[in-house]
Amino acid sequence: MDPIVLEYMREVLKTAQEMSRKGLVVGSSGNCSARVQDTGMVVITPTSIEYELMLFEDMCIVNMDGEQLEGRYAPSIEINMHLQVYRGRPDVGGIVHTHQTMATAVGVTGEGIPPILEEQVFSIFGGVELAKYALPGTKELAENAVQALANRNACLLAHHGVLAVGPKLRDALLNAEIVERAAAVYIFSREIGEPRIVPFMESGSEAGSS
Repeated sequence: MDPIVLEYMREVLKTAQEMSRKGLVVGSSGNCSARVQDTGMVVITPTSIEYELMLFEDMCIVNMDGEQLEGRYAPSIEINMHLQVYRGRPDVGGIVHTHQTMATAVGVTGEGIPPILEEQVFSIFGGVELAKYALPGTKELAENAVQALANRNACLLAHHGVLAVGPKLRDALLNAEIVERAAAVYIFSREIGEPRIVPFMESGSEAGSS
């Protein structure tokens, strides 16, 4: 196998296990993937295997049509969601789907997270929108997630979790962590007052502009 593909497989395994260590997923929930540059291939975690038991050779390789090319197990049931994002967002090189606590708590209220933190605006590119509910693994969930994501780097999945993306897989993981912090701050701030959005967003100016 191409050494570059092997490197992507190692990265996906490392990120999957880091998601578990950071408490963003439990058991075999969630998934992550990386687009193998210039090959039309995607490396994604397998379905229904606990992260601490997951091995390098368990990583699945699929093409952009969803056909499995390598792997002894079936890919994550959310493969359609990953592929739809890759098809619509050439800038995305890595995706994580997590079941993190604080962000999911916001999502079950039927709300998104407004742009309340600078790091959220600069990394996620605004508020974290809520995708309409659909059953896991369905085409409908994939479509809802892509719509909520739009040109930003994360969205909430109603009653489910978070989808975060980035130019590289490590960026996607960092964005998921930023969403979790934003969600915690949002929840806590509502206990003491009314959260306000970042001032430059309120004025309508672009993030990062002078």
